[in-house]
Amino acid sequence: MDENLIYTSESTYKNLWQTYKIFDDHLEFDTIYGKINIPFDAIESIEVQDSDVKDLLKGDLKLKEFKPALKLDWANFQEHVVLDKIEGFCKRFLFTPQNPVEFKNVLQSALKKYWKNQLIL
Repeated sequence: MDENLIYTSESTYKNLWQTYKIFDDHLEFDTIYGKINIPFDAIESIEVQDSDVKDLLKGDLKLKEFKPALKLDWANFQEHVVLDKIEGFCKRFLFTPQNPVEFKNVLQSALKKYWKNQLIL
């Protein structure tokens, strides 16, 4: 994997002092579980979601589209990113970058550039 860093979401109390990085061909999560690398080829979708607690208080259990997930931090309690992978043991990751919307936008831009370069090769 190429090591061209594009974006870093610094560690804060909201993400349990973990760091999330976007490179030009993969994501890297520096977590309490160790480093987790996700190649862009394995990413199915990415979205920003509000706190799950707010929905639970409204009675929305979100069971219709439930998928088991690896929650890297306090994602259920605040706005967070949901990343789905195409394959692998864990196919859904929930995590809280410093700015979830900015993280998603930078990642989508990097994915678009990555896939454009893959088509050229």
